[in-house]
Amino acid sequence: MDRRLLVYGSVFVALVAIVAFFIGVITTASFNLPSIARAEENENVGLNINERGSFAPIVEKTSPAVVSIEGKRTLVYESPWNDFFNDPFFKRFFGEVPRKELKRDQKWLGSGFIIEFEGKDYILTNNHVVEKAEELTIRLSDDREFSNDEVELIGSDPLTDLAVIKLKTTENLPDIIPGSVEDIKVGDWVVAIGNPFGLYGTVTAGVVSAKGRSGIPLHRNVYENFIQTDAAINPGNSGGPLLNVEGKAVGVNTVILSRSGGNIGIGFAIPIDMAMEILRTLVKEGKIVRGYLGIHPGDLNRDIKESLNFKYSKGVYILRVEDGGPAFKAGLLDGDIILSIDGEEVEDASRLRNIIASKKPGRRVEVVVWRNGKERKINIVLGERPEASSSQEMIGGLEWLGMHLLPSNSAEAKRYWGEENVGVFVNRVEPESPAGRVGVSSHTLIIGVQRQNKSMTIKNMDSIVRAKQEFLPPLLIRLKFTNGRVEVVAIKE
Repeated sequence: MDRRLLVYGSVFVALVAIVAFFIGVITTASFNLPSIARAEENENVGLNINERGSFAPIVEKTSPAVVSIEGKRTLVYESPWNDFFNDPFFKRFFGEVPRKELKRDQKWLGSGFIIEFEGKDYILTNNHVVEKAEELTIRLSDDREFSNDEVELIGSDPLTDLAVIKLKTTENLPDIIPGSVEDIKVGDWVVAIGNPFGLYGTVTAGVVSAKGRSGIPLHRNVYENFIQTDAAINPGNSGGPLLNVEGKAVGVNTVILSRSGGNIGIGFAIPIDMAMEILRTLVKEGKIVRGYLGIHPGDLNRDIKESLNFKYSKGVYILRVEDGGPAFKAGLLDGDIILSIDGEEVEDASRLRNIIASKKPGRRVEVVVWRNGKERKINIVLGERPEASSSQEMIGGLEWLGMHLLPSNSAEAKRYWGEENVGVFVNRVEPESPAGRVGVSSHTLIIGVQRQNKSMTIKNMDSIVRAKQEFLPPLLIRLKFTNGRVEVVAIKE
């Protein structure tokens, strides 16, 4: 009897093992897990990392089209001894000593990548890689080098931080196929190629952490729709491509969040769709022309919704309508809430800004606003957006170093400062931003910035836009408080 039970038990265990084996095979197939196989055993190995288990095919295909961009300019500054020897004490003995100017070359590195457009090759990169350069040198992965008259800057757009370069050559150039931000989803693998810290052709990989990001501290863009990724993006990666697993460019790497100058797992790229539209416009028209609504938009908060009994979940609050602008002429009012433009919902001020910028001046748009508890449809003919430096007030301020800045004559500023103030109003400060970490206070006025031997008085939004373009940390910011006290804070990163 015991022998029979032993046999039956063994048979039962064997059957269980066989069933478990087949269940495992079926489960593995259903999850499409990567298999381990030699490349020569699989004739269908492509760029899909799930089949190969490696990013090598992507890199081999695209890295020849990634370029290194070296910018160079000559800085002229006064000798630190000028003031010393022209002190009244020394003048008694030596007289007036001629002031001396010193010169030194400043160089920096960035990245870019070659894109074909209408049969011609162009290089996409960031505006901040090229904007201050007096001389550009482009190096390809095969050691070909182009400089001086061989490099033509087709144009740039500071508001999206994009620039387009063309090489004057008849040689064949490799290129990367542009994809679309719609080709990727949050959680998808992406690859960044660039030249961080001068290390040419560095490859990093990660996933798409988020799409449609805006309000990024330290960014230089006014129009934002960033792809966020944890693929390591470091200084020198600016302008390089962000690639999907098919080897198509889905973004232009542009900015990192960092407390020490290096990557902490949060990088941002400009969607390739936006980049290609900028490229097309610069190539065909030579400049970027955007629609202009003429308002100061602001994001809705709980207090505004409760005060107005606003029941919708999305919308943009009009802080101020510009006198004489398109919105003013069409009848928009301070305090209106914009719900949609041409049927497209507007979630926040950043989205509104992007929608208007995507439309040409002279176009008629239908704006749906919420006013006094009712929806109204208003047709507005868009104007042409003024130059970047004079139009910042129109968009309701800008973000810099984690501060949300508004004109000193905005409604928010007047609550604390009254009328006619010089400076730029600090509306709010993000706690974990560069400004927040050094204790910059909300509701103060920025009246000046300084970096080494250069300083600038801040009088209005025009000057803060110039300061944002010209001053990078470390820098000093002069703040004025409502009691008249002035303080200086140092931002190191």
